[in-house]
Amino acid sequence: MRYFNVFYLSILVIGVLLWRWNTSYRNGVVSFYGFAETKETEINFNYPVAVGKIHVTPGQFVKAGDTLLDLYRIKPKEVLEDQGFRIDELRAKENLWRTEKKSKIEVIASRRDLKLEEIDAAIRKLEEQKTFQQSLYRDLKSVRVEQPDYQPITSRIEALQKERSLAEASFGAEIRTIEKELEIGGNPYQVEINRLAAERAFDQSNKIIPIQLQAPTDGIIGNIHCKISEHIPSFRTLITFYEPNPTLVQGFVQEDLILHVALQDSFLILSEKEETTSCLGIVTGLGSRIVEIPERMRKIPDLKTYGREVLVQIPPDNNFLQKEKVVLQFLKTPEGVMFGRSRKPLVDLEIDQQ
Repeated sequence: MRYFNVFYLSILVIGVLLWRWNTSYRNGVVSFYGFAETKETEINFNYPVAVGKIHVTPGQFVKAGDTLLDLYRIKPKEVLEDQGFRIDELRAKENLWRTEKKSKIEVIASRRDLKLEEIDAAIRKLEEQKTFQQSLYRDLKSVRVEQPDYQPITSRIEALQKERSLAEASFGAEIRTIEKELEIGGNPYQVEINRLAAERAFDQSNKIIPIQLQAPTDGIIGNIHCKISEHIPSFRTLITFYEPNPTLVQGFVQEDLILHVALQDSFLILSEKEETTSCLGIVTGLGSRIVEIPERMRKIPDLKTYGREVLVQIPPDNNFLQKEKVVLQFLKTPEGVMFGRSRKPLVDLEIDQQ
């Protein structure tokens, strides 16, 4: 009988151990470590600047609108020279345009003079013909003749004189049109020349432009990558800035754990230091390869392990510290409950979060 009791007692102990091992294993499947952080915002400019004064230090909390850096921008010499080159180029085009217009006026004037000379020659010929006929009439003193009719010649002369007036007016109007184009209003280059000249004058008077870099929102200063009087090229980071509360949790799922995490899955994020600090998070990113898990994130620090990176977005109104170590507990389980530190059903957890 005693042997019988020992046997059943052994079976009971083994059962308890198996249950503990199974629970521990399941906890390992749905629970792993990570750390809370905020992705730093890198602040830079798309043009070179120089640093006048630094108002903040790394780790300092600032409010939206606080001045971080006093900067100044020096207009590059190349910009001013380029404006001058463009003005000279436009002036050369303008001179060529003026020369072409003046040449066109000369051509029209030559055509006008040629046409008027042709008409004047025809008029002179008719007048000579009329004068000759008149002289013949005067020489016929012994013969009585009726008054001669000079009307046809006179009419032709009047017609030619009218044609001359019309031709002169037509050529004159064409020349005046081109002369008006030579004025400021008709010059296609003058407006652009005036604009560039004004822009160049403004840039010359504002070669040094002061700039105040201000905090975009409430947050904490990260790293300062510049020093006073340093000239910073375009797109180089001046300062890094991040919001006061973490908005992202980076965790690592061990490669040997049976856990299938997908985008939009839910996790409960728990603080290692404060058990009452927790929030819900949504998976927004998954690593594409297996990497070595950082020692701080391992359950057994001395045991080198590998896993897949998981990024979980959390609401900004949380009480986690930057880079704080947290526990990620998977909420998407077949039983509809979560394992680990809290054993509340998922429905209750959602109510608590609200």
